[in-house]
Amino acid sequence: MTIELGVLGVGHLASGVLKGVFDHGILAPEEVLLADQDPARLSSFAERGCAVCSDNAQLRSAPRILMAVRPQSMHAAAASLGVLDDSHLLISVMAGIGASDVQMACGGACRVVRVMPNTAAAIGQSMTLIAAGVGATDEDLHWVTTLFDAVGRTCVIDESLMSAATAVCGSGPGWLKLFALAMVKGACDVGFDAQTADVLVRQTLHGAASALQSSDQSIEALIESVATSGGTTEAGLEVMRSNGFEEAVRRGVIAARDRGDELSG
Repeated sequence: MTIELGVLGVGHLASGVLKGVFDHGILAPEEVLLADQDPARLSSFAERGCAVCSDNAQLRSAPRILMAVRPQSMHAAAASLGVLDDSHLLISVMAGIGASDVQMACGGACRVVRVMPNTAAAIGQSMTLIAAGVGATDEDLHWVTTLFDAVGRTCVIDESLMSAATAVCGSGPGWLKLFALAMVKGACDVGFDAQTADVLVRQTLHGAASALQSSDQSIEALIESVATSGGTTEAGLEVMRSNGFEEAVRRGVIAARDRGDELSG
C-alpha cells in the first residue's frame, strides 16, 4: 500500500487519533508511517502493520505529515524532518503556534492545516477545530476533517479564532470538571459520603451531557424543561445565578482566550 500519512510524535493524542482512524477504516495501518523517540509508543502500532521510521527525515516520503509534538519542541522537530516542499501537507496540533510559523520552520513551502482537538479525542468524543493555513486547499481541509471525524465532531474555523476555540473546547473540559468537583462537595454537604457523591455526580453529568448532545432544543429550553416553577432545580439555579455563576464562567472563557493570544505572540 502507498503511505498516505506520516506521524511525528505518537503520544496520547496521536495514539487516540490513529486508533479511531483504523477502527473506522479511514486509513489502513499499512498506509501510515510513524516516528517517535520512545520505541514503546510505536510497538503496538507496528504490530498492527504501521511502518516505523529509523530517521524522522523518512517521513518526507508521506504526502501528509501529522506533527503531534509539544509546542516547545516544534523547531527541533521541524529540523529533524528537513525541508518540506509544496507537495507536503503539514497537519499541526501544536497549541499556540500559527500556521505561518509552522510553515517557515519547515522551510516555507509546505501547506499547513492547524487542528485543535481536546482531551476527549482519547475516547472518540473530541470537539476538534480545524483551520486552513497558507496554501491549504479545500481538498486538504476535507481530508483532515475526515481524519478527525474518527475521534468526535469537527468544525472548520478561521485561524484568527483558534485561541477562542481553544478557550471554549480545549479548556472547556476543565470548566466542567470544576463544576463536577463543586457538585461533589455540595453532595457531601447534604449528607453523602465522598465516594457515593463522586458516583452520583459523574453519572448525573454523563446523562445530562448525553441528553444535551442528542436534543435539538436550545440550551435555554432544556434548562426550562427541568426547572419547574417553585421547585428544587429553580431554587438552586437562583442561588447560582445570584452568586455570579454564569458571569464567572463567561469571564473564564474570555481569560483563557486572552492567555492563548499571549502565548501565540
